[in-house]
Amino acid sequence: MDIVKIDGQSLSSDDFVIWLKLSGRFNQVIEDYIKEKMAACAARKSGMQASADELQAAADESRRAFGLHRASDTNEFLDDAGATLDVFEAFLEDNLLARKMRDQVQSTDSVESYFTLNSPKYDSVEVSHLVVEGEPQANEIVSLLKDGDETFDNLAREYSVADSAQQGGAIGMVYRGELDAELEAQIFNAEIGEPLGPFEASMEGHFEIFLVTRKEPAELSDLIRDLIQKQLYEQWIQDQAAVLQVQV
Repeated sequence: MDIVKIDGQSLSSDDFVIWLKLSGRFNQVIEDYIKEKMAACAARKSGMQASADELQAAADESRRAFGLHRASDTNEFLDDAGATLDVFEAFLEDNLLARKMRDQVQSTDSVESYFTLNSPKYDSVEVSHLVVEGEPQANEIVSLLKDGDETFDNLAREYSVADSAQQGGAIGMVYRGELDAELEAQIFNAEIGEPLGPFEASMEGHFEIFLVTRKEPAELSDLIRDLIQKQLYEQWIQDQAAVLQVQV
């Protein structure tokens, strides 16, 4: 099926699929498609249904989104898509059922239960760091910090070669799982204001010093809630892929 003509050259749906694959976008599109179909399938198996009122509301919402104000607009839209009214209604039903299943998987109770069992994962610390060339200079800076002769902020601004130097070494909040496991353990167990290091930095011949400036015990913020919802759904999708025997 031709989808566009440019300077007399017709481009088909097959051409478009090839373009999606070559541009690296195909996998995301097909993944979204498979996830919706899997969720709709699981919803049906669990006994979920889309009522006539829900389907009508979804159809009205879709028509508004596409500016289909008249029946003729809808018919033209479906013709262009190569779809019948039955196919359109099946699409809406799948979408509704998939959303219902996702809402169930990501329910408030599910999120709160997961958070209660896994709250240490969402602890965070506010961290600053500085990077200098050579271990002797790094050791000297650690000594100055421990003696209280200089502030971390000033030393970072004066000596650090890291991008965060002009911010006094501040790199913001860090969550578990974002750092190397060994370094993470030391940072999360450190006392506030206690310099850590020096550690070998990724830059050859350079050493890194850290400072924990604040600790935030896990709380179910909107950010963490959104993160858990995504994690729950992705795990559910993986489980369903095995149950439904998905083959790509």
